[in-house]
Amino acid sequence: VQGEQGLRPQEVFLSRRKEMAAAEINPRLWDASTPLVERVALAFDEKGPLTKAVKGFCVREGQREFAVEAARAVEEKTILVAEAGTGTGKTFAYLTPALLAGATCVISTAGKSLQDQLCAKDLPALRDALGVPVKVALLKGRANYVCHFRLELTASEGRLPEQDSYLKLRKIQRFAAVSRTGDRAELPDVPEDDRLWPLVTSTRENCLGKDRCPNYDDCFVKKAREDAMQSQVVVVNHHLYLSSMALKRESDAIDGMLPQAALTVIDEAHQLPGIASSFFGTSFSTYDVENVSMEARRLGRTKCNDGAEWEILYDRVLKAGREFRLDAQRIGLAEGERLDVDEIEGFGELYPGFERLRAAFAAMGEAMRANEGRDNELDTLAERHAELMEQMEAWTAIFVKCRNGAADEASEGEAAGDAEVGGEAGPEAGAASGADAEVRWLEVSQHGIRFNLTPLSFAEEFREMREREGGAWVFTSATLSSAGRFDLFKQRLGIGECVERTWESPFNYWEQGCFYLPQMPPPANNTAVHTHNVIEKVWPLINAAGGRTFVLCTSLAAVRAAADELQARLEANGNPYPLFVQGDGPKMRLIEEFRAHGNAVLVGSMSFWEGVDVKGEALSLVVIDKIPFAPPNDPVMMARSRAVEASGRRPFDEITLPEAVITLKQGAGRLIRSEGDRGMLVICDPRILNKGYGKVVRDSLPDFYCTRREEKALEFFLNPERFREGLYRG
Repeated sequence: VQGEQGLRPQEVFLSRRKEMAAAEINPRLWDASTPLVERVALAFDEKGPLTKAVKGFCVREGQREFAVEAARAVEEKTILVAEAGTGTGKTFAYLTPALLAGATCVISTAGKSLQDQLCAKDLPALRDALGVPVKVALLKGRANYVCHFRLELTASEGRLPEQDSYLKLRKIQRFAAVSRTGDRAELPDVPEDDRLWPLVTSTRENCLGKDRCPNYDDCFVKKAREDAMQSQVVVVNHHLYLSSMALKRESDAIDGMLPQAALTVIDEAHQLPGIASSFFGTSFSTYDVENVSMEARRLGRTKCNDGAEWEILYDRVLKAGREFRLDAQRIGLAEGERLDVDEIEGFGELYPGFERLRAAFAAMGEAMRANEGRDNELDTLAERHAELMEQMEAWTAIFVKCRNGAADEASEGEAAGDAEVGGEAGPEAGAASGADAEVRWLEVSQHGIRFNLTPLSFAEEFREMREREGGAWVFTSATLSSAGRFDLFKQRLGIGECVERTWESPFNYWEQGCFYLPQMPPPANNTAVHTHNVIEKVWPLINAAGGRTFVLCTSLAAVRAAADELQARLEANGNPYPLFVQGDGPKMRLIEEFRAHGNAVLVGSMSFWEGVDVKGEALSLVVIDKIPFAPPNDPVMMARSRAVEASGRRPFDEITLPEAVITLKQGAGRLIRSEGDRGMLVICDPRILNKGYGKVVRDSLPDFYCTRREEKALEFFLNPERFREGLYRG
């Protein structure tokens, strides 16, 4: 906190407390002998400091109850799993107990925008209102901070991606010279998605570290981590939090420098299981192998040209990678596919090509090690090479095991002849025995082939991390439950005994919104057919709403189909509304332009179902193409389903439906973002009504007025007064 009128920071808070005392705020609020639960309740009193000091603050019973439960968790060092509907005010609810208790608090959120809001808006407002001196630190991934070494390197080598990059580079240089944080978000003159940023920031793989970097003493990342260790409240994102917990005891690692927390808050906690699943697994691609080899060639030629035949070594890797991708095409692997190795017919045929790629890559590594000590960048790259080689060797073992398994199955089949066996044979049988611990799967993209090892469960690992950290824990989001139960969320994170609470949104959904379920065919297997039916049904509503529409799709194929359908209709009608489509630009830029136009239509896939906040009339219609069930051929979902089925339970009830409901609630949550919002939710999937599981889906949605009649839905926009009058008839 900066000093005011010549006062020191501590004096500022003492001065404010005197002002609050004069305003008849109960002095027990700051009395440490008063139980924390009582002090928190006083903070949310109608005559309390929040009401008096925070503009627009009003007491909400759900928020107060949430804050009291969080305070109880802090006092008793327990776990609180809290679902708080949109508008509850969960940020103040979990922060107030931490600040009043003087507890060291680590807050992990879903992304950078939420981190920035917490640190720039919510925490300063609450800190000032409570009159509590507290130091706050914001931590982001290292790629968000300018790297002095790579900035100097880029400037000296002149490897600039675009014609105007020189002017941007000069801006970054001036920024790095005067900035306290080096956080690129503080330099809006260079867009977040600019191709220059990767050249002037570092990653875990290319950071030279303490012993090699000549700029280490001035490192922005190091300073941010050191700042965090001296702060009471530290705000991170889920990726960084998991990384930090895993590396926390490695004293030389910059990542991992988080203070011991008396309270850990996982905000937007519904995202954590998916992120943790990736974090606890391993993954590499042929693109990674080729990219490391290309960088080795560049560094070798410029720093130690006499050390190896760098060009020949690189060409061998490139040739082996190209041949391996051709092998994948020959056995039928196509771009966009994600397949369990046990489901890939001819998987063993990839082994010779994989081994050629591994051998070529290993030779590049030998050359790098032979030149150890000649260049810091090359030495750092050699460590990344070693990590990739370790993963490639693990996959060599998988190939060998699969080949041996195929031979064993063949010999067993010959011995068994046509004898009848109990139960079904097939891919699932092989996977059940081998995939108890992890799922082995390939993903094919235009950049190459990715090899993934994903754990079926990471609950035990996360439980151990949580117990090692200790203290109190709060997991919160607007969407954690399905049909009022938190079973899936708790099971995936290894959460046992805890307090479970739900607070509904304070918004009056009945009067603020409408849920329209069109009368139309159920989703067809053909994406184009269903998407055509969707646009056909909602086009009159888009016009009635004057644009102001999100069309949320469950696949990228549906996004493309919906965009084409809408573009054709818009052009035929003189383009009355701007159309924004996922992929046309960075997500946040599309949202900003959508908000600025005020009458636009935006088409997006899953990344637009959450983390998007458009208040006011700019968004009045949210269309969802169908219930967001996971793709039936998703290899991780299939493996988890088999594990549940093997124990005699129903995967659809325990995994598929709950995950779809939580995702659907996120999509529906884009619509009403404040007390003044008014809008319509359209879900183009009649299974909500005519399938047995439909009631679970319906009960999870906000309490909107619901209709199946198009004329009533149109009335919502065209004659709102008449629509409102009809809400309470009969």
